Amino acid sequence: MFGFLIAVVAGAVTPMIEAPVARPVAKVLTQKMDFADGELRLLAFMIAMMVAGLLCAIFSSGSALGLAVGGTLGYFGLRLVRIVQKVIEGRRD
Repeated sequence: MFGFLIAVVAGAVTPMIEAPVARPVAKVLTQKMDFADGELRLLAFMIAMMVAGLLCAIFSSGSALGLAVGGTLGYFGLRLVRIVQKVIEGRRD
């Protein structure tokens, strides 16, 4: 369960680490390969999930499926909350 929560946090912080972490990594990697602008967010997500995987290994917690689901829920969390709010508001009307 702890691994799942680590992955949720990693998915949620992806937009926040795009500029300070993913851009410098992309600059270094650009010497060998090209990155499109849309791929920077993906690179940030990959870095966040690698850190989450490392933390899960250190704490001996979580599974690959838990990391994948948690990261996805964290990444799309705000959008999912808005969808649920709209559904609940629709039922009240």
